[in-house]
Amino acid sequence: MAETLSTPDVLDLSSLTERQRLAFYGALFALAAADDTIDERESDQILDSLQFDGLSEEARERVFALSISPPSLDTCLGLLKEAGEDVRRGLMLNLVDVALADGEIEPGEPHALEAARLTLGVSSDDVEAMHTYAYRVRQQASGRQPVRPLACPADFS
Repeated sequence: MAETLSTPDVLDLSSLTERQRLAFYGALFALAAADDTIDERESDQILDSLQFDGLSEEARERVFALSISPPSLDTCLGLLKEAGEDVRRGLMLNLVDVALADGEIEPGEPHALEAARLTLGVSSDDVEAMHTYAYRVRQQASGRQPVRPLACPADFS
């Protein structure tokens, strides 16, 4: 019998500045575009993760512009590399989750994920556990969309 996950926690981005929140969402769109195209499933998943509370109207508009013209992943990561551990690990988990949204890791995505891992200071073992966790969340959703962005659990077991 497969082990059931508890309902995944949602990563709270409200403590980030608008610029950092835009960088967080920009990084997700940049990863989705790493293979030169954003799959509809990737885009839908990112759009489901948007938290607009506390964002100005201009920032909200910029988020949607990011979906059309994704920024540089390196630029976005650079704005978040000094963020708290929960945000950096949460971003890494959500990058992995977006990469899995279309059912496979596409060419270009492994390189982008490795660059993110290094910039965000996340271990290879943790990223491997994040892959497993994101896959399990996806499998247990059974057609329901978990609320995103996913918070990174302290323990991946």
